[in-house]
Amino acid sequence: MRPRIGLLLLAWVFASPSFGQRAGLRLPEPPQQRRPWRAPADLPTNVLSAAETLFAQGFPDPRGCEYRELEVEVGDVWRGEGHLVKTRGWVLPAKAGEIQRFAICWDGLVYPTTNLGGAADFRAEITNSASPGRPYSGFAIRESRSVLFTGALSTRRLLLLRLGQTEAALKNWAPARMGTWSPAGSGRFEDYDPYLELAGDWAWALFDRMICAHMRGDEALALATARKLADVQPRIEVEAARRGFQRPRDYGSPGPGKEEPYLDFLQQLPQILADLERRARESNRVSVVQSGLTNFPNQTARIAALVRDLELVHARQWSQPGGVDLAQDSILQALIREGDPAVEPLLDCLETDKRLTRSVGFGRDFFRGRTVIAVASAARVAVQAVLHASFGGGVAEMRAYWSKYKGWKLEERWYVILKDDSAGMGRWLEAAGNIAQPVNVTTYPGTGVSEGRRAPTNAPIRLRGEPLRGMTTPSVGELLARRAVEIPPTNLGAYDLSAACQIALHLTAWDPPAAMPVAKVLMDRCRMVTEYSTQKNPLAIVAKLTMVRAQEGDTAALADYAAWLQTLRPEQFDYSLEETFTPLCRFPTNSALQAAADRMFGDTNSAWARLPWKVGGFFNPAESELINVPAFRRLLSRQLDRTSPGGYIEWRRGSASYQITNHLNGSRGLALPEAERPAEGTRTDLRWCDWIAWSLSNGKSASPFNPFAPRDKRDEAIARAKRWLEAP
Repeated sequence: MRPRIGLLLLAWVFASPSFGQRAGLRLPEPPQQRRPWRAPADLPTNVLSAAETLFAQGFPDPRGCEYRELEVEVGDVWRGEGHLVKTRGWVLPAKAGEIQRFAICWDGLVYPTTNLGGAADFRAEITNSASPGRPYSGFAIRESRSVLFTGALSTRRLLLLRLGQTEAALKNWAPARMGTWSPAGSGRFEDYDPYLELAGDWAWALFDRMICAHMRGDEALALATARKLADVQPRIEVEAARRGFQRPRDYGSPGPGKEEPYLDFLQQLPQILADLERRARESNRVSVVQSGLTNFPNQTARIAALVRDLELVHARQWSQPGGVDLAQDSILQALIREGDPAVEPLLDCLETDKRLTRSVGFGRDFFRGRTVIAVASAARVAVQAVLHASFGGGVAEMRAYWSKYKGWKLEERWYVILKDDSAGMGRWLEAAGNIAQPVNVTTYPGTGVSEGRRAPTNAPIRLRGEPLRGMTTPSVGELLARRAVEIPPTNLGAYDLSAACQIALHLTAWDPPAAMPVAKVLMDRCRMVTEYSTQKNPLAIVAKLTMVRAQEGDTAALADYAAWLQTLRPEQFDYSLEETFTPLCRFPTNSALQAAADRMFGDTNSAWARLPWKVGGFFNPAESELINVPAFRRLLSRQLDRTSPGGYIEWRRGSASYQITNHLNGSRGLALPEAERPAEGTRTDLRWCDWIAWSLSNGKSASPFNPFAPRDKRDEAIARAKRWLEAP
């Protein structure tokens, strides 16, 4: 019968209402929370002081609770949805008529349980479990881990102390940041005050649960946790100051750095708490997208409902570093489809709405920073997507733009902006990009997000500006050409060469023949800028313009590119080097390009004549398409004669980790015959010629190269690579 009972219980769990509906908005207090505690006589006074203070501040006391198997619902900031975790904890005694049971987990929080099992052996667990090692204090440990004994934060020591397990609590207590946590700064345990470490981990566990519960829509648990956190935060701040802890500083601020709160990850807490309190006063609802937009045939009412539902936006972060792609949320997508009629309501929302969404952003998930994204931020994304325009300023800038251009349909608006002499280079470039954008590509201005979909047929893909083909006084092509080459007569410094080149690139998509003379003018200017100015050169765009001119049959394009290329130096490049060299790699037999390559890679006085080049990024030229260029092949051949030290390489689990002095570092898989594999952890020096030969063997036609082989074997492989490079 027991398995069947378990299945029935689980069925009740997954069909059961949320914590708030089952148990109100309060988490219960453990039965012996206020009962005096007699500490062991041998407990260090610094630990005793911290423990007594934290229990007085409300850290849950496990005494009088039964240690049992249980399941609790947890979340994480990536998925947002909750999931069940099996763990063990201290179950609070049931109250008369109470259905919902609560338990203290190893992260020091009181949880509503979803399933209770039998009694567990607390002492056996802390004795026999795999050693949890040092608690991960100061890091953003996920809730699914911190509720377990083996993954718990430093606060597990408080639970152990309260239950008389002093030896287990103090075992291996050697905090990595003891100097930071010690007001005296000595780093000695007797000077170490564990209060802020313990308090910080407790506050983090509360904060993490609040965030995750809010993300999955368990607003009652989020609110109960937020109220607890709001109660203990000021107490922790006051106590940490009283104990003499040094406050963290914001070194991004002017001067010596503004002092921050000790619990700096809680700075949004008042705003989050206010939003959760508001939600508690309002009835729960599903979004109109879920219930059906057809229920709102009136557009004004439908837009108002969608704006109201912005608090239900739940887009998730997609990478780290990365961001939250709000525009992909179904509510925002529906608002964007409404078009211009949604602009005014969204602008009003931007000005006055203080609500928060259910979307959360962060820098790195292992750091404690979390930000619940504001409804106003979602409204901003929607406005920019509707208008196909980005805004660096506030609502006033958006309203001025809307007031000026709202009288035209979207495509007409782009044309009007191109004609508007007062619009400025930024708006001209934006309009040009919109006009030349393929209809199967969607961008979301101001977010850096774009998406494409496969074209339904093999027919040419239309551009979004196609309805403007009939404009002739002037034409779109004439306007794009004018904006690309005109220089402000009264302010030469305002001329943006990079933006001008990008407009020319959009012109090549709109009207390639019209773009040819514009591209030539701009390439000449780029060459002059490199020689006589410090203005940044749009390197990759010049290469793209060259390719367009060459494909359109402009015979002077490659000569112009060759003249420009020779004015460049390696240190001018970041991540654009490979793209900038595209014409050189695609047309290696062109006489102008061959002459330029000979001067760049063959002249011993050239900055390009010796590797490594001082460029940004992780570009390895020996693995690039430059191998098609004869002059570059001769450069590589010379590099294979260099036997000076270049770095080292190490064998780890089938991969080769390398460090090239002042150049590159990384790792890559290395498939070697079993007889040639080095022992695990083998480390050997790399000569510069070894690095070049190994690079050539990676994805090229050169013979394989084993950087761990004996020197004579490597020399033989280097000789083969040299013959391959010098072959006709």
